[in-house]
Parts: sequence; C-alpha cells; structure tokens
Amino acid sequence: MAILNYTFRSSTLDMNVTVNVILPEPIKKGEKLKTLYLLHGYIGDQTDWMRFTSVERYNWAYRFAIIMPAVQNSYYTDTTYGHHYLSFITKELPKVMENTFPLSKNRVDRYIGGLSMGGYGAIKSALLYPKRYHKAFSLSGALDIQHIQDITRESGRKIIFDSVFGKRKVTQTKHDLFFLAQNQIDKNNELPDFFIACGTEDFLFASNQQFHAFLNDNQIKHTYQIDSGIHDWDFWDRFLLIAMKWMSS
Repeated sequence: MAILNYTFRSSTLDMNVTVNVILPEPIKKGEKLKTLYLLHGYIGDQTDWMRFTSVERYNWAYRFAIIMPAVQNSYYTDTTYGHHYLSFITKELPKVMENTFPLSKNRVDRYIGGLSMGGYGAIKSALLYPKRYHKAFSLSGALDIQHIQDITRESGRKIIFDSVFGKRKVTQTKHDLFFLAQNQIDKNNELPDFFIACGTEDFLFASNQQFHAFLNDNQIKHTYQIDSGIHDWDFWDRFLLIAMKWMSS
C-alpha cells in the first residue's frame, strides 16, 4: 500500500488542510479505484485510523483508495460560527481527490463511513447526498444529535456544540438524522445501503437502537450488528474489517 500525507489549500475552509490517503499497489494502467471516505471521531484527526486500527492491512483484500480527512470537532457540519466542513467533505474534497488520484467518479464506487462523530458525519452525508454514495457505515455513531446536545449542556463541550449548531434544539432540523431520513422517504428517493454497528455497553447504544428501529419501521435497507463492547478502538478495529467486507459484498 502507498501511504500519503496530502496537503492542499481548501477554498471552502480558506486554509491549508492535510488528508491521509491509502492507495493500493500496483495500480494498473487505466484502473479507476473504488473510494472510501473514512471519518474520524470527536477530538480525532486524519491520523486516527492509521494509528489505532489495521486499516492498511485490511485493505490488502479490497483495494480501496481510502481518504481520511480532518474536520476538528465540527460534527461534519457547516458550522454556525466557524468553517463549512460538511461542504468540504461532500463537495470540495471528492473533487480534489478525484482530480488528483485515479478514482472512479461513479456512485457505485464511492463509500463513506466513520466512528462516533464520524459515524454521524457519514450517515448525514449519505442522507443529504444519496446520489453520491453507494454505501455508508457508522460504528458507534452519534446518530441522535439531540441526545448529544442534551448531554453536553452541563459540560465544557457545550461551547463547542453551540458554535457548531447554535443554541436552539437540533431536533427536526437539517442536523437531525431522523428528520433527514424522513425527508428522503417523503420524496421517495433511493437511499444508499447502510451498515450500523454499536457495542452493547456503549453510551450511544440506545441511540443506535432507536435509529435501527426507525430504519426498520420505514423499511430502509440496512444491516445492523451489535456485540459486546464499549466506545473504544477495540470495537472499532474489529468492526472496521466487518464493514469493509460488507462494502465489498
């Protein structure tokens, strides 16, 4: 595998950004690679997946181009007071990567996934732009963003959350995954396939159960897996491999 630290100037964010990229080797002449946008969690960055999982070794079998950006603690959102990270992830970044590396531009070859905050970002991106992604996965995702707002009210993270989303409730807004999914259902739009996994001892387990139930009730195609585990890299490393197998099926 080729490992690159790729730095470029983002016009969306008006600053230099660095993404980590894994490319399979060798790349055949004329080959267009399937692409996985792999999103980090809260307090993370573009190095997390490389440092804490076996993502490079797992990719030997699948030959994805894996793009790992950094968005600080933005929840993959065009923030109220700050940068427009959702637009960066879903619009600018794919264009830059597809113009730089031999990546397929077809929907069936584009995937997105993440853990915790990144799981929220992956499902959010897929719900907002369902024609761009073939499959999306969330590991221990912060899928009920209202719950996250509620539990941050009495913590130091409230200031960060408010700078991202503002001070109003996020339920039934463009930030609410349940609302976004219902909006696509009402429009009868085709959605990507979803893979949702969470540990049964995870503090976000109840939120994942609720999102799974919502998808079931609305007959949205998805795979849901649970196992013993907490909110940690042991669980995410195990289920990253499972998610990569699912993407390739």
